[in-house]
Order: sequence, then structure tokens, then C-alpha cells
Amino acid sequence: RSRQTKDELIMCQALILELENQDNSWPFLEPVDRKKVPEYFKVIKKPMDFSTIKTKLQEGKYSSKEAFAADARLVFDNCAYYNEDESEIGMTGHAMRQFFEKKWAE
Repeated sequence: RSRQTKDELIMCQALILELENQDNSWPFLEPVDRKKVPEYFKVIKKPMDFSTIKTKLQEGKYSSKEAFAADARLVFDNCAYYNEDESEIGMTGHAMRQFFEKKWAE
């Protein structure tokens, strides 16, 4: 891995910690509970959450910052697809996406 890629992935680790520390992060911290919401997995084919992203970062599974961003956006895409826009989790997902995109652009 290039030095630039390593530096970018370090930035990604800092960003996922920032995401986790947001008040609105609670629905996205851990995978959706299969026992509590079994129908979620019939609708969402590629579940993603912040703890999975963090583990993938720690295990060196991302080849680029773009791959990391794709998984982060997948969290919010899944949220928007599964939840109504006006629902608590739907609104939380939109707020978290805005926060992510603002930070990502910096």
C-alpha cells in the first residue's frame, strides 16, 4: 500500500470515530438485529453499519478511501431505502449522511 493510501485510511478511521460520536449515530453503530427486525434482511441485501466498517478498517480490508466511502454511503442508502423519510430513523439517517458528506468533502 502506498503512503498516501495509508494516510487516507487513517483519515477514514478518524471519520468513522467522528460518525460514531454523533448524537444521531445510534441506529448505525451495530448491525441490525436479525431477531428483532427479521424482515430487514429480506429487503436489504447488503447490510452495513459503523462497527463493521471499523472492523474492516482495522483488518485492512479497504484498498482505498473510496471503498470506505462506498460502505459509509451504503449505511445511509440502506436506511433511506428501508425507513420512511419522516420516521425517526429515516430523519436520523439523512442527518448522518449530511454530516458524513460535509466531513468527506473537507
